[in-house]
Amino acid sequence: MKPINTNDHELLIDSLQNESLVFLDGFHAVKHALRFNADIQLIVCTHPQKLDNLIADYAPDVESAILEKCKIARTNVVDALRRTRSHWTGVYGVAIRPEYELNKILNAPGNIVLLENPYNFGNLGACIRTAAAAQAAGVILINGVSPWEPPAIRGAAGLQFAVPVVSTKLDDLLRTSRKIIALDPQGSPISQFDFTDDLIFAFGTEREGLSDELKRLSAITLGLPMQAGVSSMNLATSVGIVLYAAVLRNEGCR
Repeated sequence: MKPINTNDHELLIDSLQNESLVFLDGFHAVKHALRFNADIQLIVCTHPQKLDNLIADYAPDVESAILEKCKIARTNVVDALRRTRSHWTGVYGVAIRPEYELNKILNAPGNIVLLENPYNFGNLGACIRTAAAAQAAGVILINGVSPWEPPAIRGAAGLQFAVPVVSTKLDDLLRTSRKIIALDPQGSPISQFDFTDDLIFAFGTEREGLSDELKRLSAITLGLPMQAGVSSMNLATSVGIVLYAAVLRNEGCR
């Protein structure tokens, strides 16, 4: 395994600044990016023996693809590049950012997750990870933080390459024929809802909930039952409950 060179170092720097590139934060992000056909430009590891163990334990199916692209870098070199803490795996990568289209998501089979004003990278990443696991058609973001920042990639374990994720404006959803289902603590019980259609499930922030404008676009408002005194539920947890309620009603993932 060769050490990184000057061009590799510049590519790593560029991946944290260039919107056409994605910095893959951690081994699991690299693993998933490869499994879902990302265009990987470079893989870097700081501890080759740890990499071998990670491959053996979690990703023997992509071993050859990892080793073909991987080079060695000193820990302090990678740390100097980063805006977040080092990943415990010591494995990083650079990939071309995929170009997803809103209309393709809206016309694809499966349910869609809509997140309004997500502000926590880790929570956003966990929502994307859950959507990928439940085979959602896509994740739509209205405002909020970018899903391509390293902490969001870390939170999603790189599954932005498994499920389409787009950022758009609320006005772009005005013409969709899909029903938008708002999630709100005051909504109708989710246990009484029929999940047979492909839907858009809209989630707001834990603090503020959904905007009035998005609520007005929604066909119905559903609520998740919570124990008295509990003020809110974690966003990613709510997304998981709703998506898997739909999956179970429709007899499992496709």
